[in-house]
Amino acid sequence: MKVEAKNLGVSYGTVWGIRGVTFSAEAERLAIVGHNGSGKTTLLSVLSGLRKPTEGEARVNGKEPYVRDDKWVAIRYSFEKPQFSIPVRVRDLVETLRANPHCQRVDELVEGLGIKEFLDHRLDGLSSGQAQLCNLLMALSCDAELVILDEPTAHLDSYRAGVIDDMISRLKGLIIATHDPEEGEAVADYFIIMKEGRIVWQGGRRDLFSKGVYEITLFDKESELPTGLDILHSLGAIVIARADEEFLSDLFRKGLIAGFKRAGLRYAYAESR
Repeated sequence: MKVEAKNLGVSYGTVWGIRGVTFSAEAERLAIVGHNGSGKTTLLSVLSGLRKPTEGEARVNGKEPYVRDDKWVAIRYSFEKPQFSIPVRVRDLVETLRANPHCQRVDELVEGLGIKEFLDHRLDGLSSGQAQLCNLLMALSCDAELVILDEPTAHLDSYRAGVIDDMISRLKGLIIATHDPEEGEAVADYFIIMKEGRIVWQGGRRDLFSKGVYEITLFDKESELPTGLDILHSLGAIVIARADEEFLSDLFRKGLIAGFKRAGLRYAYAESR
């Protein structure tokens, strides 16, 4: 999958949702990470073809997705806040998908997503989490050149979110938007961090883990910080710091820290804020 943008901008009247967005990513899975209002969903709306940019251009596998012709990209899109207002059962939705010859993963996903637990519920009476699972069923069960998921694990418990992240981390041709850096890191192999409608960091896994920066877990947030750490950020009981790995191993063996790992997207995300 190749996703490109050149001086991309989208305005809502006098307010710009994104502006000056330029990148070129060649990866199987792309994560767009940022806080609420950073421009993630606006960028997804262009990449999915739902919105034409005010300025600049975007291309997915060489095509502008918002330009409809005989060669446009086949895209499946999952919205962050799905709303089902039709009074039919989940079972009816499943049967409709099964009838489509291009949707070969329906039964697998009904089982894997736990949808079989509420097949007889009406779509307009689902909880937020159940609606999200049906939303993902529609996005993932049918053939597509590109799957775009906006906050796919919103409204879900941590166990179900982990199941979904593991599932989508095997896809090829995936773009995901998330405010959770750990989710982005678990799923993708190329990352874009956005802030106030602009890109503030981008790169692949080698870029992400190339620096000698670590996430150090303390036993509690009141723990005394060991000396010898170049602390960059403090996030409760987690400290992000530059340090030598052997030094951290020694601290762990002595019981002075609960654990450590090489910092990734959480560090890049914190640096961008």
